[in-house]
Amino acid sequence: MIQMHIVVMSRILPTHTLGGMQKQCMDLCDGFTKNGHSVTILTTAHQDGTTEGNIGSIKIYYLSPSRPERYSRSWNRACKLKISEIHSSTPIDIIHSQSLGARGVLGWANKQKIPVVSTWHGTSLTEISTFFSSARKSPRYWHWLLLMPVMLMRQYLTMDLPIRRASAAITLVSPTLEKDMRLFAKNKVSVIANGIDIPENPPLRTNRDALHLLCLGRIEKEKGMHHAVKAMVEFKDQNITLDIVGSGPYLDEVKALIGKLELEESVLCHGRVEDDELSKLFALADVYLMPTTRQEGLPLTILEAMANGLPVIASDIGGISQVIEDGGDGLLVKPGDVSELISAIRILKDNEDMRIQLSNAARKTIEDKYSKERMVDETLAVFSSVMQG
Repeated sequence: MIQMHIVVMSRILPTHTLGGMQKQCMDLCDGFTKNGHSVTILTTAHQDGTTEGNIGSIKIYYLSPSRPERYSRSWNRACKLKISEIHSSTPIDIIHSQSLGARGVLGWANKQKIPVVSTWHGTSLTEISTFFSSARKSPRYWHWLLLMPVMLMRQYLTMDLPIRRASAAITLVSPTLEKDMRLFAKNKVSVIANGIDIPENPPLRTNRDALHLLCLGRIEKEKGMHHAVKAMVEFKDQNITLDIVGSGPYLDEVKALIGKLELEESVLCHGRVEDDELSKLFALADVYLMPTTRQEGLPLTILEAMANGLPVIASDIGGISQVIEDGGDGLLVKPGDVSELISAIRILKDNEDMRIQLSNAARKTIEDKYSKERMVDETLAVFSSVMQG
């Protein structure tokens, strides 16, 4: 394959906050560079005002004026100026848009005859479904039941569809998104499941005195970590703990709920942690929880947990059931149903043999289907086909 200069455009990176989409983006970029390609990333403003930086050989520009993690008109204008500057000094071969990332440079890319490949973790239509599944239905919030779907539908028409139309190729992290990709995506779509680095030798979790549960990810209401906290009330006087790892806009509400339910001794919020500390928490954990109500594409945190040999209890929603076979390599529960979550925790708490069986099966699923190298190779194959086309 010819060596390419790839510009990746994403509103959010791990340097902004912890999350699956951010990690997938950086894993791809790392894989591109290891295959000999040069990578430049354009992203939104950094919280501390940093304007540029490097991760290894990957160059990152944090563009201003823009709000961290948010698409905006100012972000689009800044992208167009910066990408033109980059191209004049180091010609760009391909633009990789994380969902709506390249919205502001579509016209420029077309004039320059630079192909755009977009990767989708969800769409505005899945966001509408997620909103209705978690929206408060009290009269106080009725106006949002009208306004939010209207705003998301407007985004779908003015942002999602133009990106699809302009993309030379589209990759999806889950086949469950294909039904939302019918317009302007004919013969463009490939499904490339997320992939991860697979750690060696997960610990043998037998004969432990306590059961340790783990939740990991960006803490938003739709991620459902408050459901995991509520489930812990059932095990308050038992030797069970829950570690919650990550940061996000719903963290304060989760901490307040822990205090209200008097669970400070059994539920601990760690915030964002470094990789070494996260590895220790994975080794300590016995069961991973993903009680999301969001229409997920393919959550990386589930793959990471399974790769670490953890049996997973997850919501049966979005692309999760494409990864987990209920009762085979994990357990699926109804989204938002705390009683089902409690029952699933109790099943694994009382059955060490089942935990070991699910652990071994989960690890094998990841080894067979979800390596980072496969994800990178398949994405580069799409780039190559676009360049040759």
